[in-house]
Amino acid sequence: MKNKKLSRGFTLVELLIVIAIIGVLASLIYPALSQAMGAGSRVRSMNNAKNISQTWLSYVKTGTRTRIVVGNDIYEWAAVLAEKAELNDASIWILDFDLPVIEKISTGASVPLTVANRTGSNWQVNPEFKDFPISWEVANRTDPNAPSGTPLVWTRGLKSSGEWDAEEGVFKREGGHIGFTDAHVEWYTSLRDENTRQGVLKVYGETQRTFNISQAIRGGSSNILKTEVL
Repeated sequence: MKNKKLSRGFTLVELLIVIAIIGVLASLIYPALSQAMGAGSRVRSMNNAKNISQTWLSYVKTGTRTRIVVGNDIYEWAAVLAEKAELNDASIWILDFDLPVIEKISTGASVPLTVANRTGSNWQVNPEFKDFPISWEVANRTDPNAPSGTPLVWTRGLKSSGEWDAEEGVFKREGGHIGFTDAHVEWYTSLRDENTRQGVLKVYGETQRTFNISQAIRGGSSNILKTEVL
């Protein structure tokens, strides 16, 4: 009778070698994976900013009458575009990689489908939408004929210093997107020029440079609509 060969398990040394190899591979893969995920988040943010800007531009420029989007808060402002311009997808305003949004979802809440709901001829802000933190800030009462380079919408957390807040910022201190009234979108790590340290924006209606976004919009800081997340 032939003796059956007994299977031999890993020795401690062999296990340590395997663990070390896995660790090395993970250290190589994780940065690339994180970078890819970060790039994907930026693309989504850029597309959403463009969507908001283009929808606003199309709405305020359609017809012969001047239209100005006005809201008492950012939820009402978004609801105007939902009702008047059919931008009713709540996920455009709520980025699911935004930390306050993640924290909200962790409580069992789901990202709502709509910004506003229609009952008969009346539109109301969706209560579920209003219960979520918004990943954007907007310039309320923006003139459709605002000067070139006027900001309309930007990722939440932009400070008067021209930097994004480490806690409140959607991308933390990395930077953020700004959508302008002509519907183009730019990514900024800071609103200060790297070399001159001057602002990259213009004071509203003037040629002077500024890094404070409230100086670059009509009405200043009183016309910035956002949700407080801290």
